[in-house]
Amino acid sequence: MLRHSSSPCRPRRRWVPCRGADEREDTVAEKLSPTELALFERLIDVGKLLERRADRATREHTGIKYSQYEVLIRLRNAGGEIRMTELANKLVSTPSALTYQVSQLEKAGLVTRVVAPDDERGVLARITDEGRQMLRDVSQTQNDMIVEATIAPLSRAQVEATYRALGALQIHLRGEETGGMTPDLAPPAS
Repeated sequence: MLRHSSSPCRPRRRWVPCRGADEREDTVAEKLSPTELALFERLIDVGKLLERRADRATREHTGIKYSQYEVLIRLRNAGGEIRMTELANKLVSTPSALTYQVSQLEKAGLVTRVVAPDDERGVLARITDEGRQMLRDVSQTQNDMIVEATIAPLSRAQVEATYRALGALQIHLRGEETGGMTPDLAPPAS
């Protein structure tokens, strides 16, 4: 059997062999506790529910999908433009899926694509003035949806604890924390 060698909270997993009743080494990994399994399932479930709710609210007020709205947010947060490959990474998207989303946003006049000045093979996605205006127009609707779906049901302490916990997971899985950049904190257009 394997036993866990760190604290009960298990911030880091390191498996070490131990001997069972018959003194033979067992290679079966330790099972997750019901709480740990439920945490994972709840994160997946809540993520899907929030994305569905965000998509519905975004479509009702902008006519675009939430995944396209996210592209606009990331472009705004990057100062107005970013390489397509970096944007795909930030959105946890495949390059082909991002190309499709950006194409749809281009047709709507919200984004343009330009050749990177330092690398003719590179492509930059750039938010247009119309894209910035859409973000301003929908910001109150998005804020209302965020408050109703994620802030109102929690105490201030729960909001802060969830923020810290999800930030730690982002750092572990992505290498950086993201989110929280309101329009007034976004870098100016380049």
